[in-house]
Amino acid sequence: MKPALLDNVTHRHLRVHTERSAARGDARQSALALPAEFRQLQAHFPIVFQLVEGDAGFQPVALFGLEEGQNLFLTDTGWDAPVMPMAMQRDPFLIGRAPDDSLQLHIDLDSPRIVRPEEGEVGTALFMPHGGFSDHLDHVVRLMEHLHAQAQHLPVFIEALTRHQLLEPFVIDIETPDGEQGRLSGLFTIHEERLAALPGAALEALAREGHLLPIYMQIASLAQLPVLLDRTTKR
Repeated sequence: MKPALLDNVTHRHLRVHTERSAARGDARQSALALPAEFRQLQAHFPIVFQLVEGDAGFQPVALFGLEEGQNLFLTDTGWDAPVMPMAMQRDPFLIGRAPDDSLQLHIDLDSPRIVRPEEGEVGTALFMPHGGFSDHLDHVVRLMEHLHAQAQHLPVFIEALTRHQLLEPFVIDIETPDGEQGRLSGLFTIHEERLAALPGAALEALAREGHLLPIYMQIASLAQLPVLLDRTTKR
């Protein structure tokens, strides 16, 4: 990774690839899913939790495949779903901080989404000829602001789940078209019985804090697991 502060002088000619393909880094099994997105994502992807190494704790992700590097929503013609997690949409942009702690927009110059004009590639411009933002960069800025704002709520959501011991491990058993058995482990989901057994005051607090809706959306998203398995079989 080679992050750089984006500016309209140094990067006035910079262009990016906006199409979705394995060559552009989209062959990925999952992507971070933020609670504010659960309502939209649950209709298309299973949302599960993974235990991240270090002090990060649990992290919710939208699951695209059943093995590392497998994205069953990526086709020869691009992205095969009406929605996409914000954390995946943001590539190759990142949020950085200035010395005064204000937010800055950075870009990963090593990303496969960076256009290499010397190789005959074309793409979408980030700046207008006189230095103003292109429509695409305007969209990116709005996306990054929303992504950052929603990411601030994630630790509070995870803390509420762990405080009430609502996360339980589960596995996905897989049978390949040629009959081979496999298992995807290391995943967690909401413990429905424990959720139902919470006292009324605890449920009321979860609802008041905005956690109850994403909890139910995550549970509903598991209905997409058979769809994911079906995509595996067809693939």
